[in-house]
Amino acid sequence: MSTEMLKDALDFDLIADVFVAESIAASPAELHGQLCGYLASGVTLLLEDWLSMVVNFCDIEGWKDDSSRAVIVELYTATLTLFQNGEYALVPSISDEDADLCERGVTLSQWAHGFLAGYGLSGQKNTLSDETKQILRDFANISAMQAEMEAMENNNDNEMDLTELVEYVRLSSMMMYSEHHDVNPNIDHTKTNPVH
Repeated sequence: MSTEMLKDALDFDLIADVFVAESIAASPAELHGQLCGYLASGVTLLLEDWLSMVVNFCDIEGWKDDSSRAVIVELYTATLTLFQNGEYALVPSISDEDADLCERGVTLSQWAHGFLAGYGLSGQKNTLSDETKQILRDFANISAMQAEMEAMENNNDNEMDLTELVEYVRLSSMMMYSEHHDVNPNIDHTKTNPVH
């Protein structure tokens, strides 16, 4: 599957539509952040375990619609493939450029919050490098900025600042992942996970 198709599986609106269809009140950005944080911690996360995590996170009994479950499976497989293929093409699943700046900022804060939660849930107890500690502190700061993001006005300075923050969390999460995992450019998890 092409990198662009993999990135399409991380589309915020696609996941938000699933959340609406399934009556889920949680944040799609936070869910993707949780997945990325868990994977970046160095712990292996099997698809079935991920699906159980999603059901718990979303506080649902199960899926009303198989197509909803398929989107969540694809979110997992595309994220894992983008982490592993060495192209550094992973993007956080947050509101896109068509959304107001404040909405994009809020979803970035939610993503960072989810990342920290996922990292913590992984139970990873290894000694952290100074760089990893700094990234986790920065993510905590971004997570705590939700109120400031809500009040953010649309202007060029804020646009540039937010773009830099998004790029920082994107690259930092991939760097943390690559600390624990080998890159495999031939891997495509979308072909290897036909779980029903």
